[in-house]
Amino acid sequence: MLKLNQIYFRKFFLLFCVVFIVISVLGYYLIDKIEINNYKMMLKNMINQFDTTRKSLTDMNDAIKKIYQNTGVRITIIDFNGNVKFESNRKIEGMGNHINRPEILLSDTNKFGSSIRHSKSISKDLLYVSKKTNDYYIRMAFPLNNIKEKFFGFWVYAIFIFLGAMILAFWISLKVNAKIAHDLQNIKEGLDSIIDKKYDIIFDSKKCCKEFDVLTKQINKVSQRLEKRNRQKIKHTKKLKELNKQQSDIISAISHEFKNPVAAIVGYAQTVREDSELSQSIRDKFLDKVIKNAQKISFMIDRLSMAIKLENDNLALEISTFDIKPMLLNIRDMLLQKYNNRDIIIDVLSLKIKADEVMFENLFINLIENALKYSEYEIVVKLEGSFLSVKDKGIGISEDEIQKITKRFYRVDSLSWDNSIGIGLYIVKYILKLHQMDLVIKSEQGVGSEFGFDIANLA
Repeated sequence: MLKLNQIYFRKFFLLFCVVFIVISVLGYYLIDKIEINNYKMMLKNMINQFDTTRKSLTDMNDAIKKIYQNTGVRITIIDFNGNVKFESNRKIEGMGNHINRPEILLSDTNKFGSSIRHSKSISKDLLYVSKKTNDYYIRMAFPLNNIKEKFFGFWVYAIFIFLGAMILAFWISLKVNAKIAHDLQNIKEGLDSIIDKKYDIIFDSKKCCKEFDVLTKQINKVSQRLEKRNRQKIKHTKKLKELNKQQSDIISAISHEFKNPVAAIVGYAQTVREDSELSQSIRDKFLDKVIKNAQKISFMIDRLSMAIKLENDNLALEISTFDIKPMLLNIRDMLLQKYNNRDIIIDVLSLKIKADEVMFENLFINLIENALKYSEYEIVVKLEGSFLSVKDKGIGISEDEIQKITKRFYRVDSLSWDNSIGIGLYIVKYILKLHQMDLVIKSEQGVGSEFGFDIANLA
């Protein structure tokens, strides 16, 4: 005989007991909080109403006693020295000084003061709310015994729900127990087939009793073996694809961009060596070409090195305070030597920031040269508020390209950029990321592009 029904019922019983206790505690807490808040609001309204009408009362004692008889709300009028002047429930003789009562103290600094405590005079827990007026403290109180009555009603209702749930749980356990005995042998045979690598049998069940231990072991063996094998295969395949793609991208980019300068160096060098009749001016011109192309290769190698260091998190920030305007002017002078027929406008006032100076110099070089390659017109570096941008009037970038141009080794296919291996904007984006900033790209095809970032947190 299976013990499933006993275990199932026992677990349901324990679960519902816990749920019942939690619901009871929460229910009491919620009822208590809601009711107390309602009573506070009621007493505040009554105090305000009483305060507006009390000056027209001819007999204060008679008025507050009638309010108590009609509403059950206790009213106490206290002067600023703490002496009780009027009381709806008892004679004021023998009543102690009330100046240090919590609700009175709170009403000195707040519009209303409130507290809950046990009243010895009526042997009940009361909610007190008081207000300081121009000449008196008005305090009203209301007993909280009906909260317990509401909770008892809630508790009785919960008991009926609990008993109904227990009956349902017991019925379900009997139904499940009847099905398990019939299917046990067939399920075991199916699991044996799975262990023998015959995966055409599908099993879907849950552990529910000791009699299913043997099935659980079989399921664990199968799932662990298949999951481990599949995970290793996926991981290995993904790693190979990423490695192959990375190697292919690097080789393709380097091969494409190094081909022209290397060919130029070889061509000019061979000409100088083989043609002894070259004039000195032509020879010097060819040697200048060799040097410039060698510098291109060196610059591309430096960019590759920085991209690899950024990717591997091998660069640490060296924060210092520096002025970006002199830096931009120096970069402009340097780039104009290469792009001598262009114009770079620096519309930036003197501004000191705290950042890695070397990285930011590299960032500005990449951004400005990127703009020079996109456009044949002037380039504008502008600071508007805290937003620093580099604008060009080039052909613009499509929406699809904007999402891709900051990826490593990515280049716009329609453009043939000199000395570009597709890592300039990648370096810019990564440097900004290290400084906890984002690169903002705006572009309209046929109008131009804008690359910028907000430097507010660096100023």
